[in-house]
Amino acid sequence: MINLSYGSAIEIGLVNATMDINPTTAYIMIGNGCNNKCAFCSQSIESTSRKDKLSRVLWPKYNKDDILASLLNYRRGNIKRICVQAMGTNEALEMSKEFIRYIKASLEFPISLSAKVETEEEMKNLFDIGVDNVGLAIDAANKELYEKIKGNNFDEKVQFIKKMGNRYKDKISTHIIIGLGENHEDIFDLYKELIDNNVTVSLFAFTPIKGTKLENKKQPRIQDYRKVQLMTYLIKCGYKKEDFEFVNRELKNIKNIKRKENYDIKRGIPFLISGCKDCNRPYYNERPGGTIYNYSRELTDDECLKAISELGMNIEVR
Repeated sequence: MINLSYGSAIEIGLVNATMDINPTTAYIMIGNGCNNKCAFCSQSIESTSRKDKLSRVLWPKYNKDDILASLLNYRRGNIKRICVQAMGTNEALEMSKEFIRYIKASLEFPISLSAKVETEEEMKNLFDIGVDNVGLAIDAANKELYEKIKGNNFDEKVQFIKKMGNRYKDKISTHIIIGLGENHEDIFDLYKELIDNNVTVSLFAFTPIKGTKLENKKQPRIQDYRKVQLMTYLIKCGYKKEDFEFVNRELKNIKNIKRKENYDIKRGIPFLISGCKDCNRPYYNERPGGTIYNYSRELTDDECLKAISELGMNIEVR
């Protein structure tokens, strides 16, 4: 059996329900438990969380034949990509490869795979079977946090991601979770290092999940999240470290924002979900009607003004 996100199941017709934002990727999760010990994750071997959830999303199980049939009959046109999340076990990786071969024989959607891949040989094997993009999770923005929360070697992980980013240009992705205890300058340093090595980086807001070690930790302040969104957007636009003013490693000011980027800020572009192409992951970190960290569709004029206000910054425009 294969887990499909509840929103994806609605979108491809396996659940009869409605939603206000349609996913642009079909999200699939494969594996029977995870060997990793990530303190924030419901799938961690050490968590007592419901195993049909990842973050705050429900993932009901379906037969692979039913998923394939629904995708073959899919006509709504919103979905542009399939993203497979493999649990952190060798068994899950092998199951994911088998599933990808199975659907690739009938479908032409590009396929992303997020998995625990630690060797160059395994990475090559994934691209050989037709994977379009491989996600290697880093999650925490500095060495101390990473090794405390995930229990692995941070430097080795970063080096492997960078090496794969340079070997498979724009085909390697990762993500940083905001709110684990890092500061803004940690995120600047890691984000810049990764994109300079051709790695696509997504941002997530930490979300407390019952049954995990971090179940009582709060989500990040929206002001911090907006600052990180704007900072990382400007890094992608070519802004250098000297354009950002950090005080005690917290972002206090951004200098000389050019007119083009200022126009984008007014349109809310930095506050949209960023990362892999065609991924909009609606409500992955937020509840409908609650604080929206990542917007999954274009912002309204009022939402743009609200997001800019949430920055709490006086932005200099050149």
